[in-house]
Amino acid sequence: MNGSKRKAEKDDIKKLETHLKNYKTYKAAIRIIVKQLNHLVPGFVSCFEVGNVLDGRVTIESLGKDMDRLSSVKFIKLYEELLHYSIIVASIDEAIAELDETEYQFITSRYLKGKTIVQTSFDLGYSEKYVFNIRKATLNKLLISLKCLIFL
Repeated sequence: MNGSKRKAEKDDIKKLETHLKNYKTYKAAIRIIVKQLNHLVPGFVSCFEVGNVLDGRVTIESLGKDMDRLSSVKFIKLYEELLHYSIIVASIDEAIAELDETEYQFITSRYLKGKTIVQTSFDLGYSEKYVFNIRKATLNKLLISLKCLIFL
């Protein structure tokens, strides 16, 4: 493997690790955005209509309530952000569900709980060196299924 390909792979791993480390933050963001959407449109349900009016005004109707242009723009931006974070969380959930038990425990301890490699090695009952091997294998496996996240 040449140097530039190896560097690109390391960069991809770092981006993947960033998403894994931010997993709980993404979930918190989803909850907060839903609250904001409910504030803009009380009783907001994920089913709504977005329509373009001929005069260029975007309107969102949910539960029969019309919104002004500014609120509509805020709503659309928030909803797009909600979709963005939801895709990331759902992708991570699906990918880690396919890991074997040791790999799953590694991801949970190291990234979802934010523990160090030393703490993770204690959790798993393996040496630090072996945990680095688990890390490499697990991240390479996740890189296959989560490579799409690198572009988000």
